[in-house]
Order: sequence, then structure tokens, then C-alpha cells
Amino acid sequence: MEAAELRYNWADPDAYEAFIGRWSEHLASPFLARANIAPGSRVLDVACGTGVLSKALAEAGAHVIGVDASEGYLEGARRRRSHPNIAYEHGDVRHMRFDTDFFDATVSTLALDVIPEIEQVVAEMKRVTRPGGVVASAVTQFLGGMPAFDLVINTGAVLETDFARLRSMRAGRQLFWPNGQATLWRKIGLVDVTEIPVVVDCEYASFADYWATFTDGPGSTTSTLMALSDDARGSIEQHVRAGYLVGLPDGPRSFPMMFRVVRGVVPA
Repeated sequence: MEAAELRYNWADPDAYEAFIGRWSEHLASPFLARANIAPGSRVLDVACGTGVLSKALAEAGAHVIGVDASEGYLEGARRRRSHPNIAYEHGDVRHMRFDTDFFDATVSTLALDVIPEIEQVVAEMKRVTRPGGVVASAVTQFLGGMPAFDLVINTGAVLETDFARLRSMRAGRQLFWPNGQATLWRKIGLVDVTEIPVVVDCEYASFADYWATFTDGPGSTTSTLMALSDDARGSIEQHVRAGYLVGLPDGPRSFPMMFRVVRGVVPA
């Protein structure tokens, strides 16, 4: 039921960049600092999207294969973030083609929360990573960690039943509460598991910039919003605008976003 209600459009790399891809560039550096992957490592980037993490890994000296199920996102990755040390390829991260113990590290950012078969994917990440290698991920903290999204979702939940359902579904995903991923990592059999929060400032140039990420983005918030009548959507926009402006002139606003970074080691 939960997975069926998570609706995403995986086709348009430019829409993804505006929606959340631009924040993933801010996440890449602190994520890699905590993943602690040695230069020269052979690394798999699972659900690599438009290639933000793959490019950061390659620039840090890794040899990277980035895999994604979206040909559109891969086209965007090759166009925006090509690098001699990166090979982007289409693939199903639930059933990966790679040999067991093939990589020194397997990583993923901003992806596992939208893949219904997350346990299967993490098990595959462990399988393709050598003993002593690193398996690491970062996703947003769904309860309290996404103020920019919460302004829209909480406002919509007061006015529309569909948004109330979306709010309950998202906030109730305890796998993405603190230590949820760490529990999964240990269940899968990884050791030396750590999970820590990382906060990134998400900057919007104006209310129009902010609102467009929810009317044109690929996520479930957009699909819920755009399924409403024009009047219902306009009412939500009016209230959200007031929350964004807080009585001040339109212009830049910064919202913190909290990510949970989990790291584990494949046992020898």
C-alpha cells in the first residue's frame, strides 16, 4: 500500500535537478567525508540519477559505475556530469549484473526512499561489495527533516483529504526516522554500522522558484497537488505563499534539510 502511493516521474532530468538534484550537490561532500572511501576504490553508485554523487566520487579519485533505471536521468548524467572515471549504465538495482565481491564500496544517495524493495536493494549492495568494503547511503529524514516540503504538505493536509493521507504515509515511514536505516543495515548483516544526521541549507530564490518545485517536480507531493482542482490548488498556494513570505517581501529563503547518512562494512 505504501509503495503504491509513492508516485514519481522518472523521465525528466531537468525537472529532477530543480526538484531536489540541486541540493544533492551540497550533500555529496559531507556524505563522502562520512563514507570514508579510499581514493582509487572501485565504487558502485546505486540509482545514480543525474550523476551528482558519481561525479563527486570520480573527482575524489574513485573509479565509478553509476546505475539507474531511468534512461532520462542517465542522459542527464552523461550530459551534465561526464568524467573519464565514470561509466553510466541502465540497470535494475534489485537484480544487479555484477559479480559478488566486485566493488570496494557501494553507495547511494536520495534514492532508497523511493524504491519499494529497499531490503532487496541493500542486500544486493552488500553482495556486490567485497569483504571489508563499505556500503553507505543517505536519504532525507521523513519526520521533521524536510521543512520545505512540510510547509506544503502540512498546509495541504488541513485543506484536502488526499494531502492528509500523504502526510500520514510519509511521516509514518519509520525506516527513514533516526536509526531506521542503521537497523536495516544490521539486519542485512553489515557490521560497524553508524548513522548520523547531516543538515544542508536549501536555498530558494523566490516564492515562484520554491512553488515550481512542487508543481513541476517528479515526486508524490507534485502528483497529489496537481491532481486537485484549480480552486483547491490555488487555495493551498495562497496559504503556502503566506508561510513562505512570513510577512516580508518576496525573495530568497533558506530551509534546512536533514539527511540520515548510514555506513556499514561487509564482514570478512
